[in-house]
Amino acid sequence: MGDEQDIEDEAVTVSMEISGNYDEVMSKLATEDDGSTSLVSLLDDLEQLLDTVVRMDGGTRSAIAQQLPEDMAVSFDAQAVVDTLQVLERYDLVVLEGNTWKPGPKLVTEE
Repeated sequence: MGDEQDIEDEAVTVSMEISGNYDEVMSKLATEDDGSTSLVSLLDDLEQLLDTVVRMDGGTRSAIAQQLPEDMAVSFDAQAVVDTLQVLERYDLVVLEGNTWKPGPKLVTEE
């Protein structure tokens, strides 16, 4: 039993190298959809919302809502836009100046 206790207390690091052409490596890294909730559509919508704010170089919640692409997973009215932008503001992706939402420090530095 003493040996098992010693093994459990030790840290182990494992590294692996995957080489090959891009498609082969990506197929090895791809995860199988296990039926769990996917955030892909949410992330796509957030990206489109941020792209719209950047493209417009800012705007009011109503103006942003009117400029959003129609192919988003969910529809955004002015209130949904402001609710979402308030969350993104916490990540410095957008800032509110008066009643205008503008690209935040993290978006401005990425360009």
